Amino acid sequence: MNIITTVGAAIQKLLGPLAEQAGEVSNIIVRQRKFTCLSLARTFVMGFLQKPDASDEELAQVAVQSGANVTPQAVEQRYTIKMIKFLEELFRRSLTVTIGSVRALAPILERFTQVTILDSTTVTLPDSMEAQFRGCGGNYDGGKAAMKLQVELDLRGGSLSHVELEPGRSPDSGTLRQQAKHPEGSLRITDLGYFNVTVFAAMVVAKVYFLSRLQFGTGVMLPVGTAVDNILGWLSKQPGPLVDVQILLGTAQRLPCRLIAWRLPEEQANRRRQKLRQEALSKRNKVPSAERLAWCDWTILVTSVPFILLTAREAIVLYRARWQIELLFKRWKSQNLIADLNGSTDVRKMVRVWARLLGSVVQHWLLVGCAWGDPTRSWGKVCKAIRRFVGRLLTALDEIHKIEDVLVDFCKVVIKTCSRNKRSRPGTLELLNDVDLLDFRLT
Repeated sequence: MNIITTVGAAIQKLLGPLAEQAGEVSNIIVRQRKFTCLSLARTFVMGFLQKPDASDEELAQVAVQSGANVTPQAVEQRYTIKMIKFLEELFRRSLTVTIGSVRALAPILERFTQVTILDSTTVTLPDSMEAQFRGCGGNYDGGKAAMKLQVELDLRGGSLSHVELEPGRSPDSGTLRQQAKHPEGSLRITDLGYFNVTVFAAMVVAKVYFLSRLQFGTGVMLPVGTAVDNILGWLSKQPGPLVDVQILLGTAQRLPCRLIAWRLPEEQANRRRQKLRQEALSKRNKVPSAERLAWCDWTILVTSVPFILLTAREAIVLYRARWQIELLFKRWKSQNLIADLNGSTDVRKMVRVWARLLGSVVQHWLLVGCAWGDPTRSWGKVCKAIRRFVGRLLTALDEIHKIEDVLVDFCKVVIKTCSRNKRSRPGTLELLNDVDLLDFRLT
């Protein structure tokens, strides 16, 4: 089955059998009149994908295209507690469908069975949702209620390999994804929020590679067992602008791995220090220590990938590629408005949150099907172009060959109109395909 057929079948499944199942669980249709489970799902999911701030009148127009001849008032009446449960259940079921391209984003990624970027984003919710999704309760990262999405993006094939829904107050370090199993020979890339030497050791035993920044204060030893007490002083004595050495990570675990480090330009280091001060004052009302501020002069990575499989410069490029999941979250929030709590009631707000999240999943499937593996395409432009094809998709949903025809036409539009803008410096996709383009100063 080619990727176009796969994506078409996934959308058909989501807005067909999965919608029916979610309807049974939520009991959304008590007496069938004009709306069915299918037309409700299609109206709200595809309606908010087409226009994230759609009005009831605009959703009613989508409903007619979905087979429900209703008025805007009929749409308004569907903002209920049952509707929230229906869309939440459908979203959770959508996560059981994994869509990945057979075209790798770059040859460097084909060295691994999977290259997973794990990160999270938080969506503040109405206070009435506190019992289900408890927030931090303060100004930082939400109020009384917030939902955290732990997302794993496979950089190789583009799939959302897993999305975990957690309370907003849950720390990244304690997420269930820390114990998740990954394919042998795969690589997991994470930021400092997930740093845990015990987790890394378990991954090594499972023959899964890790790539992470080194957390401040973590014990580092040389292979002979000598502790490195002053790591910055030790780094400054290493020859060359780029350090790549074997170490033992963790005072207790002594996990064999590589340490890759380079000194940052002064301007970049100062920006890091400024951000660190702001975060420390905001979260803990405390000024960072001089030693912690000096740490900002360096970027220090640790990885279990052997040199024969990944050079130091390639490791740097792969870690930079972690930014792609941040761009995914940016599209979800700025384009799809998943974090915008607009609505006159909490119910209206939550219906929109779940519907927009579902639309984001469908959008990502279409992106993977029509643009993944082509470094010349702009993913942001592709996601915007998808909105113009929602109407055609709605009329084709019941016949797979018609969906395929629509997706083939969409791919033609992507090729002709969604090229990446020219830039003065190479971006992530260019660097992944040619690490020699890595041009930032290492000293």
